[in-house]
Amino acid sequence: MSSSDVIHLADPSSPGAGRFSLVFKGKPESLTKFRKRASGEEDVPEPENEAYVAYEIRFFIDPYELEPPKRKANTIGVERSNGTMMLWHTYVPESQRGQGIAETIVEEAMEWASANCLSVDSSCSYVNETFMKREHNRHRWKYIMIRDY
Repeated sequence: MSSSDVIHLADPSSPGAGRFSLVFKGKPESLTKFRKRASGEEDVPEPENEAYVAYEIRFFIDPYELEPPKRKANTIGVERSNGTMMLWHTYVPESQRGQGIAETIVEEAMEWASANCLSVDSSCSYVNETFMKREHNRHRWKYIMIRDY
């Protein structure tokens, strides 16, 4: 498993929404099923053949309407931002946990956000409590993160 195995699935019916996914066998979960679970519309179980990090992008922040950055390290990332990518949920099937899969998927999402001049925020417990607590991730990604870690 490597970052080249991670696929980006953007949701054409919901601009700015999507997920970075690693499929173990078969096809990725349909966007319809994914949207139903994400919205809480119905009780849809997590997929057993796929790990993912879900996001929503808030586009087009006017740089003249931004408040000054909270800390100097964010200056470049925030002022160059085309929007903010909110990472809101990471999932890895129980049978696949403990192999670094979540870190690989979140890393791919961060790379994509950086390449597209997006700032990043997170309401995801994995990103906030595990990924960004690792010193190498905190050091590498602090320039695009909106929060201090």
